[in-house]
Amino acid sequence: MRNKWKKPAFILGILGGAKLALGSFGYDIPDNLINDIANGVGAVLVLVGIIVDHGKPKDGTV
Repeated sequence: MRNKWKKPAFILGILGGAKLALGSFGYDIPDNLINDIANGVGAVLVLVGIIVDHGKPKDGTV
């Protein structure tokens, strides 16, 4: 598990998810345009964090 924290895409995905989660609890950026841009960037970071390979074994084992 600690090896995942050394991967930049994983960390960026977690940060993007944190931004989106905080927005759902009402912690938004006051400027609507900047908030919308930050939400879009956060969503893209979450997708990148999900899609990028995090060092999973290639031999078919789980």
